[in-house]
Amino acid sequence: MVENRVILDYQQKCYREYIQSIDLPEPYTFPDGNPIRPLPPIQVKLCGLMIIGAYPSARFESRPSHDNPNRYRLIPIANNLQPFGNEQYFDGIRVRTLPSADGLWEYLLSKLQLSPQECWITDAVKVFLYKPEHIESCNDVIPNLQVKANREDFMSLARKSLRWIQEECEICKPKLILTLGQEVAQVISGDRAASADDLLCRTISYPEALIGYPTLFLPHPEACRRSLKWRENMDGRLELIKNFLDIGT
Repeated sequence: MVENRVILDYQQKCYREYIQSIDLPEPYTFPDGNPIRPLPPIQVKLCGLMIIGAYPSARFESRPSHDNPNRYRLIPIANNLQPFGNEQYFDGIRVRTLPSADGLWEYLLSKLQLSPQECWITDAVKVFLYKPEHIESCNDVIPNLQVKANREDFMSLARKSLRWIQEECEICKPKLILTLGQEVAQVISGDRAASADDLLCRTISYPEALIGYPTLFLPHPEACRRSLKWRENMDGRLELIKNFLDIGT
C-alpha cells in the first residue's frame, strides 16, 4: 500500500538522519558503546489519535559498583523497542517493564477503550537522554566513563525535532493530538514559561507547531502515578477527548 510505503520511508529516514539533524555528538552511545538509536513510531494508525511523549527511556541493567561489589546500580544499556512499548526484560536482578507504557495504558488508553495499535504513538525527542543520576550510576560502575548528562537540553532538542513531528502529522492526519507532560506542551504551544497548572488545564487548541491539528495537553502518566491531583486532571480531560472523538462513555 502507498500509505505503508510512506510510513516506512519516514521510519527509515528518521533512523538514519535524526541524530545528526538535532546536532547530537556522534557516536552517541550507551556506557558499553552500544549505539543509542532513534525510536521512530511503530504504532502508526492513520487518521485517529496521535500521542506525543517527551523522549524514550532505555533498557537498564543492574551491575555491581566498581568500589563496592555488594552494591548494585542500574545503568542504561540498550534502546527500547518502540515509543511506550509494552516490554518485559530481566535486568540481572528482576523482571522490569517500561513504566511509561504501563502508565499510558492505565491512565489513558484503557479508559478510552483504545489499544496502542489504534493510535499513532511517538516522542518529541526520539532518543534516550542521560539524566545526572544516570551519569552517577554509570560512573560508579565504569569509572572515568566519558558520558555527559543531556536531559537538561530537552527543550532545545525538542524544538529542533519539531520538523520530524510535523512530518508525522502530515502522514498521520490525526483527528486529535494528545501531548504528555508540561515540557512537551511548552514546546508545542511556544509558551515556554507557562506552568503545568496553566498548560494542562487548557482546552483543545490548534497550534501552529503541529500544523493546526487539534491538540490537547495532558499530564504525563508518571505524574498521574505520583499525584492524585494529576490523576483527577487526566480523568477530567478524558471527557474532552471522548466528546471530541465521539467515543461513548
